[in-house]
Amino acid sequence: MKLLPLILLFWLADIAHGADLPTQFELEYTLKGTIGRGKASQTFSIEQREGVRHYQIKSEVRASGLLSLVKSGSIVLHSTGTIHQGNLQPVLFTDQRGGKPVREVAFDWQQQRIVYRRKGREMIERLPNNTQDRLSFMYHFMFAGVPQTAFSIHETDHRRLQSARYAVSEEILATPIGKFASIVLTRQPTPDDPRPKKLWLAKDYFLLPLRIIYMENSGIEVDQLISSIRYNPDGHMQRLVTHAADR
Repeated sequence: MKLLPLILLFWLADIAHGADLPTQFELEYTLKGTIGRGKASQTFSIEQREGVRHYQIKSEVRASGLLSLVKSGSIVLHSTGTIHQGNLQPVLFTDQRGGKPVREVAFDWQQQRIVYRRKGREMIERLPNNTQDRLSFMYHFMFAGVPQTAFSIHETDHRRLQSARYAVSEEILATPIGKFASIVLTRQPTPDDPRPKKLWLAKDYFLLPLRIIYMENSGIEVDQLISSIRYNPDGHMQRLVTHAADR
């Protein structure tokens, strides 16, 4: 795999998780699974305001196949919040599918409550410490690091809050833009939620999400594999990997 110039690689190797990060990443993925063929994209950005670091994540999934038959348009997710004590702390998570109304999840950390808003109704639950939403979970480890052994974490989508346990392993992941040493997080199934979920994080590149396998509540399987990484180490966007791996 042809990578960045050698001097930049040394710079990357010296970066601690969450320290001296570029302020924007743009990731593109190819899709497969019962969702059908298609593309997905994610943007992750950091902004400093009044001494507080704020983050914003946007994810968009556009697919053919089964998804296009049951849902019109794309699936668009947003997560916004702050970076607090080495963790992402979500403030608002939204989920919109096609022309349907937006579903919202608000995080009230002072009152320790989480508020679900959909179909004109509100549902309130207690908010455990370090809860992550569906998007912030994927970038949380960029700041907190990955535990070396299995761990539990509270996470939520637009419907419900749950405690999930993840196994931790490592493998070399082959992608259209090369091979990456990756840390693999595999959610352990439970009777309440047997749906598969697996996340590959780039071990040497800011713990960026390289591959995501999950199942929608509707039973549609989604497999996202990285196809492009762009970021701004000096204020200008550039590709992290520019050529596919040699076969």
